[in-house]
Amino acid sequence: MATQYFLLDVFADAPFQGTQIPVVMPDRTLSSSEKLQIASEFQKSETVFLDTANVEAPFSVYNDTRQTIFGAHTILAAAYIAHEMGLSQDQGAYTSFEIVQNKQTIKVFIDKVPDGIGSIQFARTILPSIDRFTPSLSRIAKALNIDEKHMSFSKYRPMVVSVDNPTLIIPFTRAEHVQAAKLNSESWSELLSETYAAEIFLFAPKSHQDIEDFHGRIVNPNVANNVFPPIGNVMPEFVAYLAEQKETADGTHTFSIDRGSELTRKSVLHVEFDKRPGKSIQCRIGGRVVKMGVGTLLFP
Repeated sequence: MATQYFLLDVFADAPFQGTQIPVVMPDRTLSSSEKLQIASEFQKSETVFLDTANVEAPFSVYNDTRQTIFGAHTILAAAYIAHEMGLSQDQGAYTSFEIVQNKQTIKVFIDKVPDGIGSIQFARTILPSIDRFTPSLSRIAKALNIDEKHMSFSKYRPMVVSVDNPTLIIPFTRAEHVQAAKLNSESWSELLSETYAAEIFLFAPKSHQDIEDFHGRIVNPNVANNVFPPIGNVMPEFVAYLAEQKETADGTHTFSIDRGSELTRKSVLHVEFDKRPGKSIQCRIGGRVVKMGVGTLLFP
């Protein structure tokens, strides 16, 4: 059996940037074990599978060990292919597509432009839990092999936020200090025992070239210090973090955030959120997708 696949660069403003997501489109329904084998063959962070026979939920996501939930990158990848395959609903200037996950409907909007597909944006309702108890800045700085002053002069403070996954969010003063941080796994083992965080997100106001509003990076003991994994999946936690700040007034807020650099596959995400008294946070996350290739997998 020959299986077609697309290779997409997600949250990319240009080719060879963003996060690579394969989308596999087999001629028959694949078993979970077959999907695991294919995802392992690609060796990307996640692989999306399209099963047109499953009308209610045509897309699924796998990494090389298990089926996973949809995150920001795989939502955009699935929506891009849904638009190309005619699975989305035409709304005039854009098309729409819905992904149902954990009893929640994720609504996705795909802009139509003369030369193809424009920006893709999805909406979510955020119900966060917040924990302001975190280790001291001095201990965090030691664990990141960074000078404490690069955090202490930020107007923000560390916080543990949970929407999908508990995330320890740590503010820095400048993007270059975020890039320079090097995780000391032994120190982190001690610190993480005091929190329930599963992920660590570093951020600083302004990007390297002062184009985006923020620069972000995920670090954890399972990621090498010179690797910059995708940050889309922690955007709900980051939005909740920003909404929790006293300086964040009620109303609609917009920001852009990048990850990495042109040499390490830069990603750019555009985010909006609504903060209203007594109401859940409404969040919209968007970006562009570049189709980099179409291939055939010779899978029996």
